[in-house]
Amino acid sequence: MEKDQNLSQDKISQSSADLIDALKHSFEFWHKNYIDAPLNYPLIWKKALDSNSEISKRIEKTWRSTIKQGTEIQIEQFLECWSQAIRKSNFELAKKPIQEWQTFWENTTAEQFKMYSEVLKVLEKYWKNEQRKSIE
Repeated sequence: MEKDQNLSQDKISQSSADLIDALKHSFEFWHKNYIDAPLNYPLIWKKALDSNSEISKRIEKTWRSTIKQGTEIQIEQFLECWSQAIRKSNFELAKKPIQEWQTFWENTTAEQFKMYSEVLKVLEKYWKNEQRKSIE
């Protein structure tokens, strides 16, 4: 039992490290490009979901034990917190509010950590595609 718990903790630690890497990349992208014109990230996320049914399916699979509405609220809360955090002057200050959000992270699984990383990547990819379309 203890071995399983340690293995589970290792997976969560690795997943949270992956999330920190994704947060850093996201910070660098959004902060560098859009600090003077803050965007509505939850709205961009909803539009990204509408254009990418595959990510919707993966989210539903990841949060299979919770209802869809609850999942949407969790992702929106995460994005709301992150949209405020990326306005900080550097990444260390930006990740601090995310790390201090203990009640949010307490019951997060390794799979969910990975999904939050994926959400950040999908957001960036969607936004780049939209900007490319606008230029064309």
